[in-house]
Amino acid sequence: MEYAIRDANESDKQWLDNLRRQVYHDLVLAIWGEWSEERHIRHFNSCLELGNIKIIEQGINSIGMIQILDLGTEIEISEIQISPNFQGKGFATATITDILASAETENKKVTLSTSLKNFGAFRLYQRLGFREVRLTDSKIYLEK
Repeated sequence: MEYAIRDANESDKQWLDNLRRQVYHDLVLAIWGEWSEERHIRHFNSCLELGNIKIIEQGINSIGMIQILDLGTEIEISEIQISPNFQGKGFATATITDILASAETENKKVTLSTSLKNFGAFRLYQRLGFREVRLTDSKIYLEK
């Protein structure tokens, strides 16, 4: 799987906003029953404030993003979003697999979470060997 990762910059902001809208639209409707622009802006700005956003590219195409936080003894995948046009082609699997390999050489665990209604993401994480460590009324927290 050929892909590259680069640091996001200010010129990526609009593209990241559009990506988030595309990726989360149906999930938001499943959870809350309607799209809330206010919620979207709040969550998007929170993501930007955390920083450490990388753009996933294939050739000249930006196809996704990943937000990776190094927390010392663990690596947290805070966000991963793949454009709907590129979903199901192995990019999330390849990206997460590479992060897992890097974390293993550094003797760090990898953590992430997903919505209870994000069934596709949950299946992917299980397939990659993540195990559930905590459950809330809206999220599943996993680690490997």
